[in-house]
Amino acid sequence: MRTAHLTLLGILLAAMCATSPHAAGLQAGPARVVPAVQVAANAIGGTVVNAAGAPEAGVWVIAETKLPVPYRKIVVTDDRGRFLVPELPPASYVVWVRGYGLKDSERVKAERGRQVRLQVANAATPAEAAKIYPASYWAAMIRPPARDQLPAGYSSQEHWLGAFRGGCNQCHQLGMPMTRIFTTAEQWDKVLRLNSGMNGAADRLGREVVVNALVDWVGRIRAGEVPSAPPRPVGLERNFVVTQWDWAAGDSFVHDVTATDKRNPTLYPYGRVYGADRTGGGRLWVLDPAENTVEVHQLQPRVTKGFDPTLDYYHDRGTPGTWMASPHNPMLDEQGRVWMTQPIRPGTPQDLPAWTKSAIATETNDPAELELAYKLRQSRGNGMQLGFFDTRTRKFVGVDTIYNTHHLQFDKEGRIWTNAPGDVVALGMLDSKKVDPANPEGTEGAAQKALMRIDPATQKPVTGQGYGVAVNPIDGTVWQTSPNVNGPENKIFKYDPKTGKFKDYPLAPPGRVSHGADFSTDGMFWFSAGSGHLGRFDPKTEKFTYWELPGPKYPGTGSETGSVEYPYFLYVDQFNTLGLGKDLVVVTGTTSDSLQIFDPKKETFVVFRLPYPMPFYTRGLDGRIDNADRGWKGRGLWASYSSYMPVFTETKMGSLNHIQIRPNPLAD
Repeated sequence: MRTAHLTLLGILLAAMCATSPHAAGLQAGPARVVPAVQVAANAIGGTVVNAAGAPEAGVWVIAETKLPVPYRKIVVTDDRGRFLVPELPPASYVVWVRGYGLKDSERVKAERGRQVRLQVANAATPAEAAKIYPASYWAAMIRPPARDQLPAGYSSQEHWLGAFRGGCNQCHQLGMPMTRIFTTAEQWDKVLRLNSGMNGAADRLGREVVVNALVDWVGRIRAGEVPSAPPRPVGLERNFVVTQWDWAAGDSFVHDVTATDKRNPTLYPYGRVYGADRTGGGRLWVLDPAENTVEVHQLQPRVTKGFDPTLDYYHDRGTPGTWMASPHNPMLDEQGRVWMTQPIRPGTPQDLPAWTKSAIATETNDPAELELAYKLRQSRGNGMQLGFFDTRTRKFVGVDTIYNTHHLQFDKEGRIWTNAPGDVVALGMLDSKKVDPANPEGTEGAAQKALMRIDPATQKPVTGQGYGVAVNPIDGTVWQTSPNVNGPENKIFKYDPKTGKFKDYPLAPPGRVSHGADFSTDGMFWFSAGSGHLGRFDPKTEKFTYWELPGPKYPGTGSETGSVEYPYFLYVDQFNTLGLGKDLVVVTGTTSDSLQIFDPKKETFVVFRLPYPMPFYTRGLDGRIDNADRGWKGRGLWASYSSYMPVFTETKMGSLNHIQIRPNPLAD
């Protein structure tokens, strides 16, 4: 299997090199009178024009240099082709242009405080122009199977497409360059078998059906068919400023980042940003945005039995008797601790702690039900627990749990709520204030509860199918999404700490595969749906509302099907950390290199697109207010490249991005 993977890796790397954008010359063109840009001493400004001297509006200008790490700033031109790249650290820069319909320009040297005139040329062919289109635009060319071709168990084409989005985009963007090179059924079958997740998805979707659709898709691309062109940024979409640092390693899998305490995003202003890397035996990457430096810390397990930091995360996680730290979903608290869901010990049943029975709770807490729950817990282990990195002492502390952990969320009381996907436990709770960092082993048992649901009719556990977890700021109830495409598990559900009861809410059509989860300050529950929708649930009326996400649709589909987009996660900006207003909903446009920002009052989207390096696949976001008195310069969102194998990106490295929005495209 490793040999096959390495062979594929070589093929994909070669394909990426072969599809890199061409540079365009910067010949002098006819001058046109355009009002000058006011350029500060620490900025670079100018204009972008085409060969006729006409301005190019809504294209990206990228300024890059090498500080201690590779560093870039990305802005968008205004309607007169003007641009301003603000607040650049002392260095010499190169600037260049990327835009839909254009060739990438040459990279031109530029110094701070100067104006430059950049000339671009149109792409020579539609195929050349399409090289920089987001993956979702390519994926929208896939022809879904007709109703009579669907495998048994699928009630409609829309049902199949919901499963198709989720099954194919969990780890990569379907439509990115390396997914468009396999032309035969044999090649596709071999690729799908390289990964257990892809292989299982192919079986569920109907292997022959999905392979035939992919072969037809790539065949048409090879014959010259290209996607429709995405729109260039307009309006507010031209006001974004991105500061970007390369970080992590070529094999990293940085799932999420944290920059502040989500409950109080003014904490740790201008401070370090942390990313949990599931590879390399478990690593925590740290960016200092003030110094433009990156450091890495190797996670330390509590137990060394079976611990192997050399494991290959992508293939060796199932090796019997071995495990690695593999951290996930970091979140800062008010004490400067970066909490993570992570393994700290082996996950087998015999490694459950002695206090397991005392930490179990059920909806009734009937002694017989508790005994049954205990036996169920003892029948299987849990491979993920908790831990934190103390940013003051720079030491790791492991905290054992008797429930699986994946995502975590703090409530106002400092309790950590974690989902437990695939576990016999439905929800986990740890009171972080009751854990003594100097004596975690002596205090962790009494600080936690494994909340289990027992079906009274079958005496079987209602297993934890939750994924995203969020706490209602109004009443403290804890909510989870359940990423299933159909049936009773296609739902969201809540737990009420006051009553100890769970309640399920099956998704109303057309919603499928609820994934990311968050609340707005008015108590509305928001979730991203793999059906290509943004969903909202009102706990008071118990009503669902959906909005189709921006972007193209699959051929032949109508209002019953959402966009091609697969939105991995979302973030509700409760504190206006971006500056567009409180409670805006930021959906990760995971398959379209974007963040899709929804205004609930206007019911409209603003699309932020990250043009370089492609692809941009982000999961968890964080927002921080560094200085509210500095306007747009004192706030912003943090997002990382969060897919597998950043070696497949244009820079062959992952990036960390500070995303800000200014009043206009030339604001300094």
